[in-house]
Amino acid sequence: MLRILPKIRYNGIRHYSKLPPKVSTLAKFDFPLATHTVQSINSDLDNYLNKQQTKITLNGHINRKSRIRPTLGFGFLRDTNGDEIQLLATPDHTNSSIFELMKKLTVEDSVSVTGFIQQKESKSDGNDTQAVELELVVEDFQILNSSNLEAAQLDKLKHNDPSQIPPQFRYLQLRTPYYQKALRLRSQTAQLVRETFIKNHGFTEIETPLLFKSTPEGAREFLVPTRAFNKFYALPQSPQQYKQILMSSGFTRYFQIAKCFRDEDLRSDRQPEFTQIDLEMSYINNSDQVGVVVEDIIHNVWNKVAKKPTYKVNKNGYLEEINHDQPNKLQFEKLNYIDALTKYGIDKPDLRSNLSFTSLESYFTAQENKDFPVLEICILKQAFDPATTKKFKIPKTFTDDHNFPSRRPYVWAVNGPQDVTSWYKKLLDANIISTTSSFDESKLLAELNLEPGDVFAVSTRSKFPYENPTPLGKFRQLAVQEYPHRWQRPIVTEDGSLIDDYNYNDMVVGSWVVNFPLFNPIEIKSDEDKDSKYPQYDYTKYESTHHPFTMAKIEDYELLESDPLKVRGEHYDLVINGVEVGGGSRRIHDPALQQYIFEEILKISNFQDLFGHLLKALSMGCPPHAGLALGFDRLCAMLIGSSSIRDTIAFPKNQSGVDPVVESPTGVSEKALNEYYITTKQ
Repeated sequence: MLRILPKIRYNGIRHYSKLPPKVSTLAKFDFPLATHTVQSINSDLDNYLNKQQTKITLNGHINRKSRIRPTLGFGFLRDTNGDEIQLLATPDHTNSSIFELMKKLTVEDSVSVTGFIQQKESKSDGNDTQAVELELVVEDFQILNSSNLEAAQLDKLKHNDPSQIPPQFRYLQLRTPYYQKALRLRSQTAQLVRETFIKNHGFTEIETPLLFKSTPEGAREFLVPTRAFNKFYALPQSPQQYKQILMSSGFTRYFQIAKCFRDEDLRSDRQPEFTQIDLEMSYINNSDQVGVVVEDIIHNVWNKVAKKPTYKVNKNGYLEEINHDQPNKLQFEKLNYIDALTKYGIDKPDLRSNLSFTSLESYFTAQENKDFPVLEICILKQAFDPATTKKFKIPKTFTDDHNFPSRRPYVWAVNGPQDVTSWYKKLLDANIISTTSSFDESKLLAELNLEPGDVFAVSTRSKFPYENPTPLGKFRQLAVQEYPHRWQRPIVTEDGSLIDDYNYNDMVVGSWVVNFPLFNPIEIKSDEDKDSKYPQYDYTKYESTHHPFTMAKIEDYELLESDPLKVRGEHYDLVINGVEVGGGSRRIHDPALQQYIFEEILKISNFQDLFGHLLKALSMGCPPHAGLALGFDRLCAMLIGSSSIRDTIAFPKNQSGVDPVVESPTGVSEKALNEYYITTKQ
């Protein structure tokens, strides 16, 4: 729980009406540079321990309240890497003026300390095998800048739960070890990504403009007014069109770590401004060539930054560590979109779990909505022990309507033999389902093999699911979260031997989801339908599943004219541990085909105004090309084991899109608005 801070005048900033005293102020600008860090001392301890002639200077912040006695003083310095060391002031080595100075210390004061290293006195019995504890004996001490009262008020939060430090004090939060590690890891990852692109694959890093034009790419855009009447820039949702134009400019391999902007609803994995690893390649004829580059980045990042191996699902359904000695071969499993939706109910399944669905189409037909006739089941085998549980209580996670975008699945526990058949009899009695002509109860019971201790969910979906996730897909996600160590895929070595000792949270399992539909029917959303359990679609109007520049599968080309919804796209998503880390596609480099899709399928009447620049570039001999973008913020969050990308962004926006540190966005003067021909209204 957040602590409510007492109101402090000037928001903790003292008001000065006079120039600060010269001597004491300028002294803050004259100090010794750090000679070491706590980490560098520990790595070469023999050269520093108990050697008074070896002077050490450390710079950093006071991490804890100091304890100063008449003849002994203790302080705690957190250095610039976030590592802590005890400071010891003694009459033999520390003069009285420094004792007085240390009495004035408050937490988060910025200081410079010089002295020598010695081992702390230990109260152990001599059998302690832990690392040597050090302290810096203070010989010189300087306060470079004092902190105010608010830092002291936040001190307990800093040590107990830094995530609860109020967001307006983000700079205090960032001083703590967790956030220091997160941002340093982000920097290390960016460096490694650049090295992999340039050294391993011959890419060129090119920056593209941030002042773009408004084009329909999905989410709302941020508009930037200009002093030309009714003329606006738009901040790019991605560098998509610029990088395609670069492919027409003679660059065969482009990348950048790019800032992107989307004005959309925010949650833990969304920010209005975000960063992506963007790449494009020309003169390639299949998506695997992009995938090989991307997998090299993923394997390098996880192996070298997180120190974790990467795994794939092998042909037997087991997890197998990836062999990096095959650099030009795609390693992660390919999973068809339709298989992902029918087996796992989502296009980004967490394949660390082997939970999957069984279709009940041959036994039942769902009756509630003719567009969603398929009944399917997900069984959590032995979710509880029936010998010790008289009547199992279904977890609230599975029964909370708020956890499901549309309708909630029916969830039952098998407490006894009667529960094996009672579930479908209840659904039949309620006319929610009907039996098919081929219904065979004994065959159904044998296929499902339900037994006491099982928990299972039943729900409906359409034959070809556009609903994503399906209700059962969401149930599977919740089950993986509720039971993180159950129903895991077995792990095997290259020779097929099972591995028993492993940490589920350390597993990095990737897959490529492919063969998406190129187009989706547009979902109908109205106030009348907001309480409907089923999404409704207009099957005569289409939107791009990925974006309008994605190429169709060659074998589906003629369906573009006769049945666009049956066309599969050359679109591919990279999914790791149930998170969509990136997505890409082969692009349409033929201007006539691109124009046909704009005009005849997507019905974009002003496509020349919106995309004429791209069509012109395509019409001047633009080569075949493909690319992908990886979510850099999300990738870094996964590397530190966080569910929120805010942890790896220095100054994130909150869920209202506000930067609490600088309090943006802000209003501007009427004079400034007039210069841009803008009138505001409530």
